[in-house]
Amino acid sequence: MASAEGGKASHKEERSKHFKKTSADASRSCNKGPSYDEISKSRASSSITEDVAKHVEEENFYHGLLPREDITSILEKVGDFIVRTTQPRPSDPREIVISVRVSVDESDPMAIRHVVVRKRKKQDGRIEWRAIEAENFSTVRELIENYIASRRPINPEVKASILIRPIKRKPWEFLHDDIKLKDLLGEGQFGEVRAGEALVNGKRLSVAIKVAKVVKEESQMAKAKEKIKEMMHEARLMRYFKHINVVRIHGVAVLKEPLMIVMERVYGGSIIDVLTVTRVGQVGEDEKIGNMSLGAARGLEYVHSKNCIHRDIAARNVLYTDTRIAKISDFGMSRKGDIYEMSRARNKKIPLKWTAPESMVALQYTKKTDVFSFSILLWEIFSNGSEPYQGMTSLEVKRMISCGERMKAPEGCPNDMYELMTKCWEQNPSKRITMTEVVRYIEGLLSQECGGTTTATQATREESSDDGCTSTVTTATSKGRSKKKRAHKQKKRKHRHKHRRRRKTQSLKERKGDASDEKEVVKRTKPVTRRRRQSQNKMKSGENKHTKIRG
Repeated sequence: MASAEGGKASHKEERSKHFKKTSADASRSCNKGPSYDEISKSRASSSITEDVAKHVEEENFYHGLLPREDITSILEKVGDFIVRTTQPRPSDPREIVISVRVSVDESDPMAIRHVVVRKRKKQDGRIEWRAIEAENFSTVRELIENYIASRRPINPEVKASILIRPIKRKPWEFLHDDIKLKDLLGEGQFGEVRAGEALVNGKRLSVAIKVAKVVKEESQMAKAKEKIKEMMHEARLMRYFKHINVVRIHGVAVLKEPLMIVMERVYGGSIIDVLTVTRVGQVGEDEKIGNMSLGAARGLEYVHSKNCIHRDIAARNVLYTDTRIAKISDFGMSRKGDIYEMSRARNKKIPLKWTAPESMVALQYTKKTDVFSFSILLWEIFSNGSEPYQGMTSLEVKRMISCGERMKAPEGCPNDMYELMTKCWEQNPSKRITMTEVVRYIEGLLSQECGGTTTATQATREESSDDGCTSTVTTATSKGRSKKKRAHKQKKRKHRHKHRRRRKTQSLKERKGDASDEKEVVKRTKPVTRRRRQSQNKMKSGENKHTKIRG
């Protein structure tokens, strides 16, 4: 019995040491990296405020304002737990919550339990903390250490709610001190986009940062919270996307306000910006097909391969780099799954001119509705950024699309590309082609333009991600030239070969002339072997004998 108690005590000590070691690592992690005090002073309000203990922020298992939807992937085993902050309603004070996994059954809605840690101020001014039980502790850390060591459930009604392993912050969870905000790139009612720098896996990178505005007006708090939820949803989806034609997300900063999303910085703007502002009339047909159209098609094909519906495909949401690479962006409306039905009660605005007929009527979205939107994107590209259905009201557009009528081909649009548009905006979703078929169609066009020798100039590129992963993707750059250009190139090549042969003939003649001028020609002699030397000696001796007889 004594030995059993001793073993139990040693087990508690070992668990306590593990917890202290985790806390020490957390402290070192928080102190690592450069500090940007100007951010916390000018941009961020305290995420904890007076309602939450300041020392909790320093723990590596503290995840700040991380939403419930992100917790599922972090807590994998029974007993895994994190500490975070929650605010059920905009008017409520923020509270500390311990989230612990009690079941590995993902279908169980109660697989993760959330226990609020209450704060109580004593008469002498001291602060005490407690969970569901009446026992009080001077700090939150002391409370957690006690429950780890005692192995008793933090929620007495749930026997499996035992705190075992504190889960550290993930690489995609940034500290605000690792982010530096710079120039304003864009602004909305509840957020803004800024250029900046971020410390990504020890490297300082130039990035774009979406910043959620801190709203203090109670009337606007509900909308602001909805916008933050949308931002976090976008970050959650994009976290696993690694493709050259999809904008990359590095992570989020949610330990305190303002909440931030750290993304890849794309120099060049959207396709609509390139066509209507920066390079008006300078984008050729080859570039529109091989770079803009094919790049966007490949990006959307990849998104669909990840079982995701974008729901907002348009030229404004496809970024275009200085190196002429199209990148799908803005996943705020995107949803996982094969089908998504939007609730009418949500009363959210939809981009009507890019919306498929079935989505207008039944608010139903699939990958085929993205294909319909892609056809309008193609129309925008080949109309040099013109507005679709220009001069028409929303009601007229809705009636036109519902009746199966479509826009005419833009001026100068190749027949093959307009045919692709018609394949994409079929009234019946089942008759629309898939994005994989769209990619193959455009590659086929480029192959024909190049004389059937190649699909396009294939360039296998390795996108090295910041988490050590390398994704190999094949990009296509349009090299479809007209027959006139190809003929001119062949003529130049023949001319070059002709001069090369002439120079070669002249050099051969010069070498022959030099050889004929030589008076003596050195003959190549065979190497003298031992047997050959003996035969030569015999011949000499025979000649001598013959001379003597004749004499």
